Amino acid sequence: MELKRREFSEKTLKQLFIGSQLDGVKFGPGPGSLLIRFMHYTNKQPDDLWVNIESKWTVFSTINNNYPNSEDEIEDLTEEDEYSLVFKLRREKVIDIKLGETVPHLIIVFESGLTMFINGHHDMYECWQAGDGTGNTGEDWLIVATPGDDIATWVPNDSKLGENS
Repeated sequence: MELKRREFSEKTLKQLFIGSQLDGVKFGPGPGSLLIRFMHYTNKQPDDLWVNIESKWTVFSTINNNYPNSEDEIEDLTEEDEYSLVFKLRREKVIDIKLGETVPHLIIVFESGLTMFINGHHDMYECWQAGDGTGNTGEDWLIVATPGDDIATWVPNDSKLGENS
């Protein structure tokens, strides 16, 4: 993952998600896919955000810089375990969001100190997508962990972040 692309994507994620609260979950078509919704309850726009997870993820009870390198290092969770973890994070405010140093792992830090870690490494598939709007296509903003440890980001032309990456 190129440093410039990582920095742009991380800046976009911070602008979108910091201050939002985990607001709900949409059940995926089957195990292994989960759409988590976030909402800004202020006048910040966009207010309706989501993260679609298509890889393994977990929650740490403290901020930890020793994150897994791949899905193989994350314990298997049942669907019930996943929803239990999401329930623990309900209404939690996002205070930081960042990407892994060389792999686009998504790391979301909540006000309580809980940290959601979403694997971003796969050679053939997208591990996660984040964006805005009521669907999961990204109405204006879209950030995607792409195959081969890369990241792609689309922002509105009038955003203050600059060129699309």
